[in-house]
Amino acid sequence: MCGINGFNWNDEVLIKKMNEVVKNRGPDDEGFLCEDITLGHTRLSIIDLSPRGHQPMANEDDTIWITYNGEIYNYKELREDLIQKGHLFKSKTDTEVIIHAYEEYGLNCIEKFNGMWAFCIYDRNTDKLILNRDRYGIKPLYYYMDGQRIIFSSMIAGILCHNIETAQNDKAIMEYLAHNLEDHDTYTFFRNIHKLQQGNMLIYDLGTKRHDIRKWYNPVPGTIKDEDYIRKIFSGSVQWRTVSDVPVGSCLSGGIDSSAIVCLLDRVLQERFNTFSLIVPGNRIDESSYIKEVGKKTDTQQFYITVDTDDFIDEIEDFVRAQEEPVTELSPYAQYRVMKLAHENNARVLLDGQGGDEIFAGYIYYFGYYFYELFTGLKWLTLVKEMVLYAYNSKNIYPHALFVFLLLPGFIQTFLWKTCMNRWIDHSFLKKVCGNSSDPRWKKMNLEECLKMTLFSTAIPHLLRFEDKNSMRWSVESRVPFLDFELVESALSLPSKEKLHDGKSKVIFKRAMHSILPEMIRNRTDKIGFGTPINEFFRNEKIVKFCEVIVNSDSFKNRPYWKWKRVEKMFRDHVKGRKNAGKEIWKWINTEIWLRMFFDKGNAS
Repeated sequence: MCGINGFNWNDEVLIKKMNEVVKNRGPDDEGFLCEDITLGHTRLSIIDLSPRGHQPMANEDDTIWITYNGEIYNYKELREDLIQKGHLFKSKTDTEVIIHAYEEYGLNCIEKFNGMWAFCIYDRNTDKLILNRDRYGIKPLYYYMDGQRIIFSSMIAGILCHNIETAQNDKAIMEYLAHNLEDHDTYTFFRNIHKLQQGNMLIYDLGTKRHDIRKWYNPVPGTIKDEDYIRKIFSGSVQWRTVSDVPVGSCLSGGIDSSAIVCLLDRVLQERFNTFSLIVPGNRIDESSYIKEVGKKTDTQQFYITVDTDDFIDEIEDFVRAQEEPVTELSPYAQYRVMKLAHENNARVLLDGQGGDEIFAGYIYYFGYYFYELFTGLKWLTLVKEMVLYAYNSKNIYPHALFVFLLLPGFIQTFLWKTCMNRWIDHSFLKKVCGNSSDPRWKKMNLEECLKMTLFSTAIPHLLRFEDKNSMRWSVESRVPFLDFELVESALSLPSKEKLHDGKSKVIFKRAMHSILPEMIRNRTDKIGFGTPINEFFRNEKIVKFCEVIVNSDSFKNRPYWKWKRVEKMFRDHVKGRKNAGKEIWKWINTEIWLRMFFDKGNAS
């Protein structure tokens, strides 16, 4: 994994500054090209560790240049095909495969790649820059344009090295605070800084300074498959993601997804490997017993870490700086701790379970949309059965409440949301910056529509951002087997009853993992996943004092986003145990620290 940077003029000093900012993404090597355009690169060496992997990299006659972040898992097969077609290689890197694939197939080369990537190709023959991002946006790519300039980087901080016109994006802030939305559109929390959407390419004409953004990927659902096929394709995905010239390990939460990855890794790897986990000793959400059960079944060395109050106070600013934009809850900080643990134990490549819930329907709210699908499909007996069995299995009726909410007219949904849930929000300011837009998850939709929405808009994009920023902060490459495009497209072809059935989730995947997962884990009905006891955490004496200083500060009081008196009352009620508001407190604190870090101190113009 690496950091990439660039812009459409010549400035060696500036590209070195950008490279320095993204150095944590690639501490092993650094390079730049300064001509009519400037490209920069910092390298985390994973494949072909030799100097031949140095970037920016060019073809034989220096007409095609690339700066690239990612991994193409099928690069060896593509390389052999390109050699047969007459292409000459000077390295064993996947980077050079991209260059020659572009020479051979043009822009269509990306359809041949199985992997994760963000890259910029400079084509001297056409005088164009081509920015491209993988199918699901596993690797980030940000850009700024003002009519004369284009600037791009793996990190927002790289773009902030330039003298640009930016400020906090109040629309993004309010959607985050009010609806828990982020990374669902092209805009970021920084005005005028955008992200290239997943499965998109941006072509910039250096002569005319015009650009064109094209969507190159739309999932194509395959034919309906059974659990044997799912097992085969998922096992293959895990094996693809062991392609590396450095040791491979895995995150392990103790849930179904990460446990399945670790158990399959144990079958693929010839040597013992490491796993890294968060534990919460003595708390009801602690998953130590499940983690240890996986350890009994596999040849792994397990490492553990906790969320500690003193560490949190010491690390919170570094975490906020690493993420670059606010995050929705405390669990990404827990993931940051896990990645730090991996770094301290010399890990370079980790597999992780992002995507499993979004393609196989693992979250409890998916049942609400399934209930709606059954209701509108007039399958009322099945609806009653599913509602009863879910409540019996999970001792939870959240999906039932969501189902009723989906049936309501939009104006009643908005009224209930304003009066019952988010009274601390300044709704007049929300309307000013967001208009009458509402949470897209309030839309009446079936399960398939909801899964696609969470895959491409409301869940996976920000979860991948958390994953990338946390792992890259500690120079660790994270790989996500559930987002193999063949697996995703196969999962999208499945009927709803293969995902949710008899009040249970992910049914076909659980069947597929029979004899692979320990039964104790395969039969789990709860979901935690690097969970943190957020309400208890924000009642800890040290954390309360830390938060009090922020909540009572003049800058916090004067923000236009919230009604301070209600915020202060909610905070007090939470501390005294009268109500739980841990998630809200986190968002207030995160937002305020982020504003101070990037704007109040003049870190952005």
